[in-house]
Amino acid sequence: MAALFLTVPGDLMTTLADFSRLAQGQTVIEAKNILPDTDSPGVTATALFAYQSYFDTTLLERALLTQSVNEPIVNTTLRHEQIGGYALALHPSSQCPVAVQPMIGGQPASAQTTILRPGQVFRPHGRPSVGAGNFSSFRWGLPFGWLGGGIATLYVLPSSDASVTWAGETPEIIFHRQTMKILAPGGLAAQANARKNWPLRFPWTQALRGTVPTAQGGPAAIGIGNPTRVIMSLQLASLGAAATMRVLFQSSNDFDLNALGAIVATPVRFVDTVWGSYAANGGGGNLGAEYPLMELSGEIVRLAADDGGIQLVDMSASTLTNAYVDVVRYGKL
Repeated sequence: MAALFLTVPGDLMTTLADFSRLAQGQTVIEAKNILPDTDSPGVTATALFAYQSYFDTTLLERALLTQSVNEPIVNTTLRHEQIGGYALALHPSSQCPVAVQPMIGGQPASAQTTILRPGQVFRPHGRPSVGAGNFSSFRWGLPFGWLGGGIATLYVLPSSDASVTWAGETPEIIFHRQTMKILAPGGLAAQANARKNWPLRFPWTQALRGTVPTAQGGPAAIGIGNPTRVIMSLQLASLGAAATMRVLFQSSNDFDLNALGAIVATPVRFVDTVWGSYAANGGGGNLGAEYPLMELSGEIVRLAADDGGIQLVDMSASTLTNAYVDVVRYGKL
C-alpha cells in the first residue's frame, strides 16, 4: 500500500486549538499519496461520425440517414468505451455535440443520456469535494436527431480532483446539409404545403426521410444558439449573365408564430441574392463540372423555420429555373 501523509488547510497543527477544531469536525483532513498517481492517466476517445444529412436531387430535404427513434444515441454511431473515470469533457475543437451515458458494472448510471456541447465538462456524480463516485465505462455517439457529424474528442478525467481548462472559442460546426431546387415563380407550392427544410432545433420535429416519407422527429433538445453562415453551391455549368434568386421564408420561427406558438400563414418574407456570371469549364483531366460557391450572411442565416422552410425562386426569366443548389449551414452551439 502506498505511504500516505495528512494535510490540513493553513498552518501546521501546533496548538491545542488546532486539535480542538479537528475534534469538532471544523478542519478537513485530506489523505494524499506521497508518490504521484500514475495508475490512471487521462484518456481520450476520438471518433469521426458521418454527417446525418446529405445532398440528393431526388430526396431534397428528406435526404437524412436513418436513426432509430427508441435509441437516444444514433445507433450507427454508438460506441461503448471500457474506460472508467469521474468526468467526461468534450474538447472545444469537436465538430458536433455528443450524447454520453456513464455505466457502472455494465448498467447505465442513469436512464437518460446527457448531451455535451463542445467545451462542456460532465461530472455525473457531482462536485469532486463531495466525495464523488466514478463510472466504470460509458456509451457515446451522436445525439438522436442531430443532422451534422464530424470529429469528436472526449477526455475522460480519471480521478475525482481532475480538471481541464480549455483555450479558445468553440468552433463553427455544420448542423444541416441539403439540396434544393430553384423553382419558377409559377411553380410555388401553396402556403399550406410549404417545404419543411430550415430547422434550428434538433431533433427536428418535422424531419422526414426516404422516398416514402418516414417521420424521424422528436422533442427538440439541442438549439443552435448562434447560426453563423450559409454556403450555397449552384449546380449549373455556366451562367451568361448575373441572375437573381429569391429566397422565400415560410412560417419562420422569428416572424410567423403568434403568442400561442401557432403558425401565421401569411405573409411570406423574402431575401434576394445574386449569382454572378461565369463561363463553362471543367471536364478535362480528372476534373468534373465546376460549380460556383456563394457565402450568405444576414437575414437568411439568422432566421429559422422548424415548422416551415424556404423555397428558392428564379427571378431572372427562367435562367435558373430547375437548377439545383447544395446548401450547408453552420453555427455555434
